[in-house]
Amino acid sequence: MDQTSHQKEVKGFSFRLAAIDLDGTLLGPDKQVGPENAAAVQRLRDNGVTVIIASGRRHQNSVRFQRELGLTGPIIACQGGLIRDGESGNVIEAHFLPQSVTRQIISDAEKNGMHPIYYHLDHLYVAERHNQWIDLYESRVGERAEVLRDLEQLEGRRALKLVCYGDPAVVAKVRPEMSAHYADKADVLSTEHENLEFMPRGISKATALAKVAGEYGVRQEEVLAFGDGENDVAMLLWAGVGIAMSHGNEAAIKAAKQVSPPGPPESAFARAVDALFQG
Repeated sequence: MDQTSHQKEVKGFSFRLAAIDLDGTLLGPDKQVGPENAAAVQRLRDNGVTVIIASGRRHQNSVRFQRELGLTGPIIACQGGLIRDGESGNVIEAHFLPQSVTRQIISDAEKNGMHPIYYHLDHLYVAERHNQWIDLYESRVGERAEVLRDLEQLEGRRALKLVCYGDPAVVAKVRPEMSAHYADKADVLSTEHENLEFMPRGISKATALAKVAGEYGVRQEEVLAFGDGENDVAMLLWAGVGIAMSHGNEAAIKAAKQVSPPGPPESAFARAVDALFQG
């Protein structure tokens, strides 16, 4: 369908900004943007919507998808811990875990047999290379971390977030304890059965999206958000219309105002956009 047809179809379309999660939303199980989803992104743009990526991934890992889709402007990375321009690399806003909290999380994770992954502004660090959990993480995000045997050496290099990988049974066991322990120090969530993620207190994709919307002069009710995971919940709740993928996390589906029609996960986002335009 050409742009003119789209404009006729969605006369009076009121949305001006859309934030789209990567893994499980824009990316299929193969970690690529399929043709249906790419066309759906363009369809939003053809109808006057500014599209941005809002991912838990690092900026450096997200910018390639921005370029692939021909998008410009800011990228929300590290679950809202970082907003950075995709073309210039200029940092718009960054939030870091306190260094003392970072050290404590690393220590607690290692005592429980979990493996910390340290999101620095320009680097990704792990304490060891040959490990099934680090291998799993790297296979999911499509990049390799730098090995730093002693993460204590990172004193002064603050973390945007920490991700700790390990046995799902261990993750499930320690999550309530660590959530309670760090309740006033960091936000704790899980995006996979094998991980716990630690964010600066009160920082999320929602806070970053609100910042971007304000910079663009876009009202909250004019904002769309698409996601599938626990780290998308706050964004889905904040947006004028939050849309969850039907295969997504139960918390994301509960938080969303709409859910994509059922079907293959690699085209769930495209179906969500179709449903949005059909009203």
